[in-house]
Amino acid sequence: MRLFADNKATEREIEEMLSLLTRQEGDKELESFMMELQQEPDGDTSLHPADWESIWDRIHHSAIEPMTPVKKMRWLRVAAAVIILISSGAYFFNRSTKTEIVKIEPARHLKGDVLLKNDVLPGGNKAILTLANGSQIVLDSAANGTLAHQGHTVIKLTNGQVVYKEAGAKANEVFYNTMSTPRGGQYRLILPDGSMVWLNAVSSIRYPTAFIGKERAVEITGEAYFEVAKDASMPFKVAVNGMEVAVLGTHFNINAYNDEPVIKTTLLEGSVKVSTGTSSSIIKPGQQTQLNNSGLIKVIPDADVAEAVAWKDGRFEFKDADLKTILRQVMRWYDVDVEYQSNIPDRYFTAAISRDKTLSGVLKILKLSDVDFRLEGKKLTVTP
Repeated sequence: MRLFADNKATEREIEEMLSLLTRQEGDKELESFMMELQQEPDGDTSLHPADWESIWDRIHHSAIEPMTPVKKMRWLRVAAAVIILISSGAYFFNRSTKTEIVKIEPARHLKGDVLLKNDVLPGGNKAILTLANGSQIVLDSAANGTLAHQGHTVIKLTNGQVVYKEAGAKANEVFYNTMSTPRGGQYRLILPDGSMVWLNAVSSIRYPTAFIGKERAVEITGEAYFEVAKDASMPFKVAVNGMEVAVLGTHFNINAYNDEPVIKTTLLEGSVKVSTGTSSSIIKPGQQTQLNNSGLIKVIPDADVAEAVAWKDGRFEFKDADLKTILRQVMRWYDVDVEYQSNIPDRYFTAAISRDKTLSGVLKILKLSDVDFRLEGKKLTVTP
């Protein structure tokens, strides 16, 4: 194990350790260790001897109990993750026609720091609230307190979150508001029924300021995560690009960007029914539907829920994702336009990266896979 900590492990030894990781998924303890180590400050990713001993003690402590084969394998996976991240700063898996390992050296060893001269900061809480009369409120510059009144509903801003509350008599007239986020923006709101919504970058939600009638209906574009308040008497429905998601009370994520090949609905809790004009499907927690341009719904029975909601939790997460898929997320979050030169090699990555990093912090990782980047203003050019 010391060989990994001192960066002296052979390629075969590294591959053996990585194989333990690639064969196992869904281990919360492993994910916790990996995220903790990957969130070290930019720059020097090496650990002092005292740090190494501390982490080794933590791993060893979890292994001193009598171990079943399952527990032993879990311990080995965690140990492998710690060793790999300590020795290299980060590891990514890169696939073309065969599986390869791309070793990412610590940032202080990387070349191409010219990107730092015009670096791009990560996105943040930015959104525009459009009221029923068409007037707009820029939320990222608004102060906490009352924003507006819509009928018998008061709209408040509290610590970066928009909240709708009844004021006085029960609403008997419907007003519609729209919240929209730009590139480089995200935002949260609490709907009149108490349901919570997170909007990702380049997304929007249209909703009534009070839910009246037999259902709670909203419309979205882009990507949104919902935690729906339970109300069996008034089903909650989300309309998006000709598709409808119907729920009673549940947690789910919808990714419906126009530049993505499918619309993904991922369920974390409860039950939802996904419908189009020609088909429908009911899914359970841990499952995902994918709707393609032909209107066909495909159910993924064992979806990667963590990857689907990683954006809400402040990170990019990719599992065997191609470079263009990754850069579409980069484009939305960092507000840049991506342009590709010819002959860009096919590369696939598995990674977890904090969304708090500057653009150069993300590109320094990706550029070690036979591609390079040139940033001019808001245009990011990808070159072989």
